[in-house]
Amino acid sequence: MRRLLLEQGRIVEAVEGELTRDGVVDGDQQLHHLPGTLQDLDKWIVWVIRGSYIPQMATELPPSSPLSSSSELDSISSAEDSNERHPMLYYDDGTVVLSAVTQKGSRKYFRVHRSILCSHSPVISDMFAIPPLLAEGSSTRIAEEYDGVAHVQMPDSAEDLISFLTMFYDPLGTAYKRFDPNTPVLVEGALKLAMKYECDALRRRIIENLEADWPQTLAQWDARRAEAVILRSEHSLQLTGKVGGRYLDDRLPEPASAIRIASDYGIPSILPAAFYQLALLSTNADWDAYRANPGKHLRFGARTARWRLLDKRDLMRLVHGQKLLAAYTRAIGTDIFGSRCQRAMKGCTRARNECWKYFQENAPNSMDDPLDILHDCMRLDTLFNELPCSVCTSEITVMAEKKRRELWRSLPAVFNLQ
Repeated sequence: MRRLLLEQGRIVEAVEGELTRDGVVDGDQQLHHLPGTLQDLDKWIVWVIRGSYIPQMATELPPSSPLSSSSELDSISSAEDSNERHPMLYYDDGTVVLSAVTQKGSRKYFRVHRSILCSHSPVISDMFAIPPLLAEGSSTRIAEEYDGVAHVQMPDSAEDLISFLTMFYDPLGTAYKRFDPNTPVLVEGALKLAMKYECDALRRRIIENLEADWPQTLAQWDARRAEAVILRSEHSLQLTGKVGGRYLDDRLPEPASAIRIASDYGIPSILPAAFYQLALLSTNADWDAYRANPGKHLRFGARTARWRLLDKRDLMRLVHGQKLLAAYTRAIGTDIFGSRCQRAMKGCTRARNECWKYFQENAPNSMDDPLDILHDCMRLDTLFNELPCSVCTSEITVMAEKKRRELWRSLPAVFNLQ
């Protein structure tokens, strides 16, 4: 069982029974010796250490995520690693200094406001409610100080702490743009610590931002699809493939990182849409590889994914889903275009066959996307001059709409998410 310990201004994590009696009460040993001032032992399991304590963490966190080592975070760390004090999260009027170690091994310092942290986290509030350890021989001077205020060494990585603290000082979320493919990478640290320190409001806000990028209804999927079509049209008009200095792939959500954060932190609502989007991409369309030579693919509107973030279970779900989607696509030809004309109109059957032949031969990319094919089936009059009879056209529209709704509702089962 993991615990937080406060020792000489430093928070450390331990496993019950791992530390010796020199540091803390040994595991299950002598718990009845806890001081009588500690109440409600059913609620709090306490480690005792030099007269200080931190409540037991209520939430078990997932193991370190590959999102934490993404190149976007590496670039952020590299830019700031030369300064021990964080350039943005070090306030002159801050009342406490938190420090943490970066992935490169250097320590980063953050001077922030105790009141802001305590108002969002009951765990941190309990931590600061403990009187600080005083320096030996002094009745006023704190033992662990930095720049004139209390200093607490955090067990979290500096990268996670940056993501976490930024949320409190960026209430409008200006750091995270709508449809930004980097959002899961940037917010993963904040989400991890929001769960660890029981910042429920912050956790809800992060999840809401992630959900806003990934549709939960078919109507939302269609709206996002329409936006993507417009964006693709804008980029196709540019010789460099860029609009505002960004490729199309930089302006739309990236599915693999969304799947990783949703799987690790329990956000099932975004998984169906993210897996469906991923199923439309080639495994050769790798985020890092394409950005190594952007002029070859990205300038022409290529979409990519961070394939390295997926684990074996994700890949098995993806393969399972792709097989079922391919079968669903093949069934469209039989179920919708293979029926006979009820009125036995001359040429109606041939028109049906020509429509399906068009989808197979002239829209090869769309053949991987049954939702898109069925969407086109609902508007045959905008695609073809020679149509089946009016009754058959209406029947195709109704059947396509029905199958489309059925497919959307079945996506959790298609990708084994249930």
